[in-house]
Amino acid sequence: MIEVKGLCKGFDGRQVLHDVDAVFGTGRCNMIIGKSGSGKTVLLKNLIGLFSPDEGDILYDGESLVAMDEKQRKLLHQNIGVLFQGSALYDFATVLENVMFPMDFFTDWSYDEKLERARFCLDRVNITGSDGKYPSELSGGMQKRVGIARAIALSPRYLFCDEPNSGLDPYTSILIDKLISEITVEFGMTTVINTHDMNSMLEIGDHICFINEGTVEWTGDRHSILSTTCEPLKEFICANTLARNIMEGQGR
Repeated sequence: MIEVKGLCKGFDGRQVLHDVDAVFGTGRCNMIIGKSGSGKTVLLKNLIGLFSPDEGDILYDGESLVAMDEKQRKLLHQNIGVLFQGSALYDFATVLENVMFPMDFFTDWSYDEKLERARFCLDRVNITGSDGKYPSELSGGMQKRVGIARAIALSPRYLFCDEPNSGLDPYTSILIDKLISEITVEFGMTTVINTHDMNSMLEIGDHICFINEGTVEWTGDRHSILSTTCEPLKEFICANTLARNIMEGQGR
C-alpha cells in the first residue's frame, strides 16, 4: 500500500499540488486521472521519487519515502517497476536484453538465472519467438508488452504505469489493460496508473483518484464514476468521451 499525506509541490513559485491525500491499495489497479496540467504527472513523479515534495509525505507500506537515505531508496527502487508512456525500450538492445537490463543493474544473478527470468516474463506477457528482435521491429502493442515484461523482471511490489495505452488502437488497449489487471492480482502488486483513457477507467479502475488543478476532488471506483456529482469530473468524463467518439469516427 502507498499512502500520500498532505503532499505539496511547486515549481518557480507556481503551486502544482495542493495538500494531496491519497491511498493506493495492494492487489488493485489504482488510477490517477485528470486533464492535462492538473498535476497528475507531477504526483506520479513524486511517488516514484523523481521529484521531492515541498511538504507532506509518501509512505510505502508504512515507510516514509521522504525520510529514506540513498541506500534505503535504492532498496525501494528494486521493488518498483515502471512502464513508461513510450515504453522507453533501448533501441540498441534486443527484446531479451531490454528485459534483462534491470537484472544486470540491480542483481548479481548468473546469466542463466537472468535468462530464465527474462523468458518467464516475456512468456507471461505473451511474447514468444521475439528474443532477438529489436524494438523497431515490433508493433506498438508488442513494445508495451515488452515494457511490462521489463517492469516486472525483478518481481516488484509496486508497479507504475504512465499512460499505458498512449498511441494504441482500442482493441490493443483493452488487451494491455487486461494484462496489467491480471499481473496486478497475480503478483499482489500495488499498481498505480496515470491515464486519461475512459475505457481503461471503466474496465480496470478498482480505485480512481481524480485530480483537478492540483487538488484531489473525487475518489471512487469504476462502478461509481459515472454517477458522480463532482462537476469538474463530469466535465472531464464528457470531454473524454467526446474526444474518443470523434477519434473513432475519423477512423471509420
